[in-house]
Amino acid sequence: MRLADIPGIETLTMSIEGGKIMLRWGAGYLAAVSATASDGEIETAIRAMSKLPPLNLIPDRPAPAPVPAAQPSGVSPMSVTGAAAAGQSLREMMEEHRKTLADLTGAHMDKMREGFAKQLQGVNALGKLADKVHAEGDEFLALIGQYTNDLGL
Repeated sequence: MRLADIPGIETLTMSIEGGKIMLRWGAGYLAAVSATASDGEIETAIRAMSKLPPLNLIPDRPAPAPVPAAQPSGVSPMSVTGAAAAGQSLREMMEEHRKTLADLTGAHMDKMREGFAKQLQGVNALGKLADKVHAEGDEFLALIGQYTNDLGL
């Protein structure tokens, strides 16, 4: 709905290629954004590219051949019937991606917490060792003091 003023937006298609979201619409328009881009970043990229001529009208470059989006087996291609459908599909796709990132990040954070806990155990053990060495130093000085006193030094 927010992009309804963009010519050709009703043909918007999205695909993930090389870790980026590829957005194609109209007569050869193309924009690429990070796979973690927000809705606002995607809208900004589409609006910025819409101000330029479509790729197939830029001289010195042949018109890009339409590249069908790779679909996982058993999944039907995404059908976009208009800007509202494209926006909703994009929103759902981004929400799913954000959830996946949050799940993966959570798992890594748990692993880091475990690592930090192990390091603290090591530091605590090191502290006990330092206390032991310090106490032995005091015992050694007391022993040396006893001998020097006995010898009258």
